[in-house]
Amino acid sequence: MARRRVRQSVFFLFGGPVLAAVLAFACYGLYLVTTLTLPKGEEHPPLLIYGAPFPLKPEQSIAETHLLERLSRLGYREVSEGPSHPGEYRVSGSALDLYLHGQEDLHVPAERVRLQLDRGRITGLSSPVQDGRLVSAALEPQLISGLRGVSRQVRTWLPLREIPPLLVDTILEVEDHRFYWHPGIDPIAIGRAVVANVVRGGVVQGGSTITQQLAKNLFYSPKRTLTRKFQEAVASLVLEMKYSKDEILEGYLNEIYLGQAGSVGIYGVAAAAQSYFGKQVDDLSIEEVALIAGLIKGPNTYSPLRDKDLAKRRRDIVLGRLRDTGKLTGEEWGAAVDRPVQVFPLQHVVADAPYFVDYLLSQVESGGLQIPSGAKVYTTLDPVLQRLAADSLQQGLTQLEAAYPILKRDDEPLQGALVVMDPRAGEVLAMVGGRDYRLSQFNRAVQAKRQPGSLFKPFVYLAAFEGQYGDETGPITAATTLLDEPVAFESGAGSWSPQNYDRQFRGKVTVREALEHSLNVPVVRVAHKLGARRVADVARQLGIRSPLDANLTLALGASSVSLLEMVSGYAVLAHEGIATSPTPLRQVVSEEGDPLWHAIGERHQVVSPQAAYLVTSLLKGVVDRGTATKARALGLTAVVAGKTGTTDGYRDAWFIGYTPEYVIGIWIGFDDGHELKLSAAQAALPIWARLARQVIPAASPDFAIPSGVMSVEIDPHTGQLATDRCPEKVVEVFIQGTEPTVYCEVHGGGLWERFKRTFGL
Repeated sequence: MARRRVRQSVFFLFGGPVLAAVLAFACYGLYLVTTLTLPKGEEHPPLLIYGAPFPLKPEQSIAETHLLERLSRLGYREVSEGPSHPGEYRVSGSALDLYLHGQEDLHVPAERVRLQLDRGRITGLSSPVQDGRLVSAALEPQLISGLRGVSRQVRTWLPLREIPPLLVDTILEVEDHRFYWHPGIDPIAIGRAVVANVVRGGVVQGGSTITQQLAKNLFYSPKRTLTRKFQEAVASLVLEMKYSKDEILEGYLNEIYLGQAGSVGIYGVAAAAQSYFGKQVDDLSIEEVALIAGLIKGPNTYSPLRDKDLAKRRRDIVLGRLRDTGKLTGEEWGAAVDRPVQVFPLQHVVADAPYFVDYLLSQVESGGLQIPSGAKVYTTLDPVLQRLAADSLQQGLTQLEAAYPILKRDDEPLQGALVVMDPRAGEVLAMVGGRDYRLSQFNRAVQAKRQPGSLFKPFVYLAAFEGQYGDETGPITAATTLLDEPVAFESGAGSWSPQNYDRQFRGKVTVREALEHSLNVPVVRVAHKLGARRVADVARQLGIRSPLDANLTLALGASSVSLLEMVSGYAVLAHEGIATSPTPLRQVVSEEGDPLWHAIGERHQVVSPQAAYLVTSLLKGVVDRGTATKARALGLTAVVAGKTGTTDGYRDAWFIGYTPEYVIGIWIGFDDGHELKLSAAQAALPIWARLARQVIPAASPDFAIPSGVMSVEIDPHTGQLATDRCPEKVVEVFIQGTEPTVYCEVHGGGLWERFKRTFGL
């Protein structure tokens, strides 16, 4: 009786848990048999997001357009003879010969193009095949990102038969050389790993098979727990029961995570070959195969995009394993390990633009556009401009912190945002929403609402020009004189007296002088004359959607807006008063190549071309003579209009500058509103100029003068027609019918001028 009790106690002590474990194992296994499904092919292919094609046209500079970088990004190879295959190019003194890739989804065939060159500038396009001039040609769009569910990733599914045996054998040798012999779990590998870890006193070796790794990647989190290892082991056995070894291996080679290109994950050997080397898997060399196989152990640790030396050491270990197993001869091994690691630069892997992609997806969602998996989305992004914008902001913020140590805070990093837009189509060409997307996904170009300060002043003068508002002295023009003297305005909150930034007053100034030097008192006087509601209405016509306070502080930019809104407003000025809503999207094509959606740009003439040109003329003066002259000192030579914006308390620094082709806007500040104690010319303008010098061609065209605008020589102190006795004369622009008709009453004279004007001479 005592022995029976002992046996029962032993059974309940040991047998019960074992039986429970077996039952749990069996039940979980049965559950997985009915639920686990191994992907076969691209059942759920990622949504692929591309940038914009780059048009090739006469007058472009090879250097200024960064054409060779664009070719490198797209995987083009320079050859010594005439290009004979798509993806090849040859540069000579007088021509650049290209064999353009075909774009099946856009129904564009591969074709040869010759760019005639003269001193590095394109003078014409021709077709060597058709022996005639080409009207147009374009480089294909670059991949920006891929989206699968909520994960940003790029991958290309390849059947096992299309993956080179060398790549397959190398990965098997490194990761699981008994793959074809074990049932999903390898007891020998587990035992070897346990011994190694005990000897080394830590986790230095794993015993997971390829089947276990695939199960973990597809179905479980990467956390190392006993529960997860148990689930992974059961799932591996189930996979081996349900699928053949080749099906499991194919899934593994296409699903394995192989690193990160910025915010985009690289999955599968095909995507890794393209991302790291710009090649198809068939074209990989032995050392490139070894590098990809070595990445599996630690994709981010051994990434050649982060640490080439560490990547080479890992690659050479794999090469040594191939030599030891007889897959490489000593001579082949020696040649392979002597070769350096050569990969695409990080920015060439994908055009990493995470804030832009966020903005794109938010626009798609708000517009109710349903995009199926596997579709291709073609955007407005220019990958080179995106890279230049991101680099300019990053380097500029670092230099600001070095020059002004007070800006370097442990609790809150100095932040910034940049937007580049094409004012003609409203296309967003580049967007940087913060310093580091990995640390903060808050898009300061779109989501942040800050006071624009003096950046808002041009809208006040635009409202005056547009309505030709004035008084008994006539309409307000660029030459109208305004009083820059102490003044008080009554409001519901009491009396308010605006001050200039330097606390000085200058007496009488023209509208041009007031805007060029960003004077506060004159612009508030104009806003008072117009009415704050009229100013707010014009701002809304320009695309400002944020709430605006309809009081006089609006003239000084006291209402909070986003950087994108302000860039959109300035784009109207750049595009002759025509508003186009900002857009990141061009078209969507299905996986089969069928068009699903195409952007239809809506344009509206919201202010007159004449009023828009007058403001642009004033803002050209801001850069040439006013608060933004530092841009010239920093080497910017192109014709540019622009405006600084510094908010009260020096909390925010802005600058927006534009040409007929580009509007570039920047904001600098702290997320918590901490004071910069720097003006816009000190904080924002240098970073803007760094980018503008690389983006805006030196020969950028001037703004077209619309009909109905005339130039008149005036006395700058009176704003009246200049006479021969005026000591100083300037040419000013006016909307026809608003030009001065009175000759300078201060300096007198003007008989000859009156005679010429009377007789139309």
